[in-house]
Amino acid sequence: MGLDTNYLSSHRGIIKIAQIIIGIVITSLVCGNVFGHGSCFKEGRISYTSGLNSVVLIINIVFLILNLLELSQLSLERIYTFVCTVLFLIAAILLIWLIVVNDHRGGYITITVLIVVQFLLFLWDSKILQGEASNW
Repeated sequence: MGLDTNYLSSHRGIIKIAQIIIGIVITSLVCGNVFGHGSCFKEGRISYTSGLNSVVLIINIVFLILNLLELSQLSLERIYTFVCTVLFLIAAILLIWLIVVNDHRGGYITITVLIVVQFLLFLWDSKILQGEASNW
């Protein structure tokens, strides 16, 4: 068990760090009082997004630490990445639905864009784990 500093310079390492940073930003936007809703779980579609993001943020931090310590679980990460790709796609659809139906603008658009970025990062990570894209 050593420290794999090369992981941070690989595409997967950069993706994982980006996912963590974006996850923190999403949490602060959804759960903060920035847009006047003041609660992470006030409305169903927001609750789904907030809950998903919170759980994924914690798991991403765990996977980052495991990969840095050369304890990666590629088969588990493959499944996790696929599931998160689907779940973030659903979250993006739910937020777009919220924006359209309730005529919300502003903050929800920012959150939706960040959720779509998370979806795309998980999709890219999935391609790397399946060998369809390069990790370097």
